[in-house]
Amino acid sequence: MNPPFPLPWLLLLLVVGGMVGMAASWRSTRGLTGSRRGLLLGLRGAALCGLAVILLNPGRWVRPTDHTQRPWIVLTDTSSSMARASGAGTRYSLARDFANKAAKEAKATGLPVRLQAFDDSLHPAADTLPDRAEGKASNILHAIETAFQESSAAGEAPAGMLVISDGRQTGQAAAGTMEALALRARAREVPVHTLAIGANDPVADLSLRAARPTLHVFAGQSVRVPVVLESTGLGALRSTVILNGADGKELARQTIDLTEGKPGLVTFEIPAPATNARWSITTAEQEGEARPGNNQAAVTVRVLTSKTRVFLAEGAPYWDSKFLAQLLRQQKHMDVHSVHRLSDQRYFRIDSGQAAPTETSQAIFPESADELARYDLIVFGRNIDSFLTPARLDALRAYVRDHGGAVLFSRGKPTGTEVAGLDTLEPVAWANTVTADFRFAPNAEGEAAGLFGEALPAANASVWNSLPRLKDGRSVAAVKPFTRILADGIGEQGGKFPVLLVRRYGQGVTGLVNGDGLWKWDFYPEARELGNMYEDYWTQLIQWMASYSEFLPGQDFSLHLASSQGDAGKPVAVSIAYRGPLPAPAPVLRLSGPDGGTTEVTPAAITDPSGRPRWQATLTPSAAGVWHVALVDSRPQAPPAPEVELTVPAPPAEGDDLSPDPAFLAALSTNTGGQSIDPTRFDTFLREHLHTAPPSTIESGAVWQPAWNHALFALGLAILPATEWFLRRRQGLA
Repeated sequence: MNPPFPLPWLLLLLVVGGMVGMAASWRSTRGLTGSRRGLLLGLRGAALCGLAVILLNPGRWVRPTDHTQRPWIVLTDTSSSMARASGAGTRYSLARDFANKAAKEAKATGLPVRLQAFDDSLHPAADTLPDRAEGKASNILHAIETAFQESSAAGEAPAGMLVISDGRQTGQAAAGTMEALALRARAREVPVHTLAIGANDPVADLSLRAARPTLHVFAGQSVRVPVVLESTGLGALRSTVILNGADGKELARQTIDLTEGKPGLVTFEIPAPATNARWSITTAEQEGEARPGNNQAAVTVRVLTSKTRVFLAEGAPYWDSKFLAQLLRQQKHMDVHSVHRLSDQRYFRIDSGQAAPTETSQAIFPESADELARYDLIVFGRNIDSFLTPARLDALRAYVRDHGGAVLFSRGKPTGTEVAGLDTLEPVAWANTVTADFRFAPNAEGEAAGLFGEALPAANASVWNSLPRLKDGRSVAAVKPFTRILADGIGEQGGKFPVLLVRRYGQGVTGLVNGDGLWKWDFYPEARELGNMYEDYWTQLIQWMASYSEFLPGQDFSLHLASSQGDAGKPVAVSIAYRGPLPAPAPVLRLSGPDGGTTEVTPAAITDPSGRPRWQATLTPSAAGVWHVALVDSRPQAPPAPEVELTVPAPPAEGDDLSPDPAFLAALSTNTGGQSIDPTRFDTFLREHLHTAPPSTIESGAVWQPAWNHALFALGLAILPATEWFLRRRQGLA
């Protein structure tokens, strides 16, 4: 029962009311016979009982349900990338045909279907799709998310979604959007099926990239800017490459003939700028290109104003050491002191600018860490045992560990015997075997470290396969902790071993070139045809080694970003170290934005286990562009201070890359429990999935269903008083 009043009061009311009603009926019929009087009293009692039933309101609680057919939602991409030609029409014309076919099939089987177009947002449902695809961006994830929200607000449970697109997700989606959509789709049992348009179309593209995005160069030098171009799907063509300065003015241009699938190399050689600069490289877009966004690149030119100071010690002179010493002494930006051992009592020394060596009977070598600190790099050849004493080894370790020095073992194992203490600096533990001829092969770690692909050609550049083979690579028993393998040696039988390694040691770095024969890269005519790879390899490796050791040559401060590329609005950590004379000056960071505005940040001093001064700071770029970070040294006549760049890429535009991305759609359908549909099997998909699905049952809140709420009860309750009234009138009663 569900009475309108509290039950105790209602029962009292029914009892009192019933007694009053029955008494009134009995008193008003005193003049009638007993049978007629009893009939009227019974009719009055039955009517009162009916009213009591209504007031007591017997019945049960029920949950009403609403059965509706589950709709299909078909989302069709109308961004401008869909206007690309595909087959006999465009991607969009194909997509619209597929969408209309799906809608027709659904209606034929009695299923409700909703057609919706989308680009950077989801458009309202319509009976027909737009005639053209001209949206400024494509945000597939946002369109699906909005469709889910709309169906939830309408109380719908879709049978499924079908997304027809080329897969270009150019709209900015929040992190985790794909995962959130997958959870929602699986929880609601709404699979998202995808149909990739244009996935099998040939992609026509001309790509341009800077072989070395960062170039270290000294003032007064010529800087070489190598540019790699590749053409696919365009046939043979002629392309003009233009190098522009920081002010946008043209510095140089070259024309190159390209063949299908074969990389082409253009090298600009021009005077270095007076200060650090960022140059742009462009080539014209070709008709029919799918990725016009990769027709441009940029290089950062960092101008070093102080010479790199190098000390070279060689105990077993050979072609490699001879060529290397001559090369380094010829570099105007290097100050080289080299000592060569000819016999136990015969050494000669030759420095940059000298025409003839100076002979001596002593193994000249810096005696203390302070003397070593005058150099940015110490280069060791082979059999250097006679140069090293316990005191010199202690000084060498302190030079690397505490002064940010760099040591390069340029010809494999540097000693003929085991020298106690030197193994601390070596990146590997040596084995006893020596390999035969091998090919020098840079790897992904070398690219990640910024040596290959920036200072030197990328790991996949064809030049590395074309260079003469090296020899005398020694096998390695173990690679020590904190060591990075930047290049491997590939033997004639396919075996692989480390051939170029670097290892952090305190504030400095040690490096190892595990092999001999690099002189062939400069001597052999076929190697010369590939460019001056020998000179590039050694000069760039030495400059990279000097900067990898935390401090650039001739600088007292180091400045490093946690990442050279960031996002607008997200902080980037900055670390600063100091190796100059104490007490250390307090540095200031000057941040210059792409709009020309500057901001100064004061770093916070931190405690370092080595006792050397260190600072940290956080920078937050506010917009896309190139941000310049410069350290300001307040000391009078201070040496050059470091500068770095932080690149904040602009969001991808719809026109940057018009090639289809079926992999994105495949991942979307897999994560949501849907299918990635092959266009040739679209009819099969429709037959298997667009059939009459079980209707969805929607339950609302519980309501009370009275037991008396029937027509017969109402009719009977109306007849009882009417009959009593009729009989009373026949008897002349009021």
